[in-house]
Amino acid sequence: MQKLPNGAKAPSNNKHLVASVFTYMRVIFLFLLMDIFFAGNAQNLTEKSIEVGQFLYINPCNKNQKEFVSMDVYARTKPYNKKLIDTTTGDGLLDEFFKDKSIDAKRLPCSMGGHKYRIAALHQFNEGGQNKRVILLYTAYPLTLIWVELDKALELGEIKID
Repeated sequence: MQKLPNGAKAPSNNKHLVASVFTYMRVIFLFLLMDIFFAGNAQNLTEKSIEVGQFLYINPCNKNQKEFVSMDVYARTKPYNKKLIDTTTGDGLLDEFFKDKSIDAKRLPCSMGGHKYRIAALHQFNEGGQNKRVILLYTAYPLTLIWVELDKALELGEIKID
């Protein structure tokens, strides 16, 4: 048990719950503050929020394009433990899905464009001193996820958030 400033003791079994709630709140807060789209030009800004459970629309590819630039599709060859994933926040999905090397990956083919996909998880990484925002999407296939580099996808017009 931890001692609180007033001398009371806090139960230690709530650490995981508090950490999970804090992570969820932090992700929502970051995405609420940072999700700004360019709609036509820099003077016409629209703010959008993104949450787990929402749908994200992947636009059709441009002509003469075979695959998307900002998105990959990951397919597992073995099942993963879905019981360890909080489906309301997406917590645990990244760790469980990418836990071992039973994964095939490739750029998302254009055949998967023109459809809506449910947001499974939101993540932010620091890569090379820059923040990288990623959205994981469920597909119709239970062992497959789409990895979207959010800022790159927005810049290229590959996605639309409803």
